[in-house]
Amino acid sequence: MSTTATQLPSGTWNLDTVHSTVGFGVKHLGINTYRGQFPGIEGHVRTEDGRVTEITGTARIDSLVTKDATLTGHLLTADFFDAEAHPTGTFRSTSVELTGEDIRVEGELTLRGVTRPVTLTGTLGLGQDPYGNTRIGVAVSGQINRLDYGISWNAVMDNGVPAVAERVRLDWEVEAVLAGAEA
Repeated sequence: MSTTATQLPSGTWNLDTVHSTVGFGVKHLGINTYRGQFPGIEGHVRTEDGRVTEITGTARIDSLVTKDATLTGHLLTADFFDAEAHPTGTFRSTSVELTGEDIRVEGELTLRGVTRPVTLTGTLGLGQDPYGNTRIGVAVSGQINRLDYGISWNAVMDNGVPAVAERVRLDWEVEAVLAGAEA
């Protein structure tokens, strides 16, 4: 459904964790993008007068899922996310611009106790579920440098290529339902 400011109801939209994905991708050995996601998420979107006024979210770091349990275990250590000392990652928008279906979100991402600005861009959708609830969908992506968050472990291969790239792509697709409706 095409979204315009006049169609966007005001309210607090609670994240539907079943229909949401918060993930990342990072180049491995310079040749392939390896992906992971955090299913242990919660958050909300606030709208007022046809505008998105706030997007916030929290991810439980220990909910990390990758394709390999050994790798997941390593990513949870102090070499990477340090889940024991920093059990959550958080995002809080500082500004949101909506032009039709296009959305640009400026915000603050906190990982390992370090908060840095991040810009996410993508699309916003609005629709009804089979039960008559109004839902909002926000699909955004952006890029961070993992070194900015103290995630510095790496190994350099014989050809000089790092095992793990510094740049990490954030890919977030979240769906939320107006508060008071069933998810």
